[in-house]
Amino acid sequence: MQFARYLAHGEIAYGVVEDGMVKQITTTPFEDYQVTDHAHPLEHVQLLAPVVPGKVVAIALNYSTHLGERPAPKRVEGFYKPHNCIIADGENIVLPADAGRVDEEGELVIIIGKTAKNVSKENALDYVMGYTIGNDVSARDWQNGPEKDMQWWRAKGADTFGPLGPVISTDIDPFDFTIQVLVNGEKTANKAHSKDLIFDIPTVIAEISKYVTLDPGDIIYSGTPGQTSQLQPGDVVEVEIPGIGVLRNPVVSE
Repeated sequence: MQFARYLAHGEIAYGVVEDGMVKQITTTPFEDYQVTDHAHPLEHVQLLAPVVPGKVVAIALNYSTHLGERPAPKRVEGFYKPHNCIIADGENIVLPADAGRVDEEGELVIIIGKTAKNVSKENALDYVMGYTIGNDVSARDWQNGPEKDMQWWRAKGADTFGPLGPVISTDIDPFDFTIQVLVNGEKTANKAHSKDLIFDIPTVIAEISKYVTLDPGDIIYSGTPGQTSQLQPGDVVEVEIPGIGVLRNPVVSE
């Protein structure tokens, strides 16, 4: 099943996506809902970010193909992105004038469906509502440059640095998915299969929930694979995960 959050006729709603149509539901997919007979063709609505998260946690260095010469982390390494960085499919990634190099980071995003605290790895997937696509846009000079910031507050959290969407899918196998990033239609080296994960999805959820309660609607960017590409004004970056779709965002200068 797929869910969308959308704007139509001045109203924001959630709906079930099927056969090119979105059928409005009575509440959010995190609650008991009913499907109504109020439907729109997808091309007649504006897709919004598929969730409004209370918390955005992202995982660093979680793919073997992304490590380079760095050692693999010994534990799940999370960091926060502010929710104001979230933008929807089709919205512009805005490069700050003084950011220097800014890269794309295509990722599978976990969407929490019910309150999770101290959950076990074995039961972790019971707390997942679904998955979507994310782009953990990253300003490398602020993150790793000679005069790098002490924290990643702007390198990972600047406005528009968290594209998310286009829909939520409940049918993704967290042990068998692929990611491919394209820039201007050309495949990049930012690609992987889930087998390349250092910490699998249940481990990530269980570890975070030891210390931070995860609430319905919270999201986890699960890590980026491969080698990322620098973004330039005028580029169009796409992140593709079969079973969810394609997250597409133009890149502009501030």
